[in-house]
Amino acid sequence: MTTTFASIDRHELARVSGGAARVAATGDQLDTQMQMELQSLTSQLSNLQNNNNNNSSSSMMLPMMMMMMGGGGGSQAAAAPPPPPPSPTVVRVHV
Repeated sequence: MTTTFASIDRHELARVSGGAARVAATGDQLDTQMQMELQSLTSQLSNLQNNNNNNSSSSMMLPMMMMMMGGGGGSQAAAAPPPPPPSPTVVRVHV
């Protein structure tokens, strides 16, 4: 089956809008472009992960230092003395 295309008048062709903005790339060009896009995406995700790791460690540093140095806005009270030991149990046996 043979398909023939009708020619389009030059003036009618000037009024045509839409369609492909560029010619499709060949298979090799698509593979290369896809690899470059994937590498870029992987790199951006890696940078994002590194930024999140850096922010989380620095945001935890201040509270940990405050706890270690005894800070926190108030003075620390002395620890309560330990309770006295319980009295020994004495069993008296009458014989």
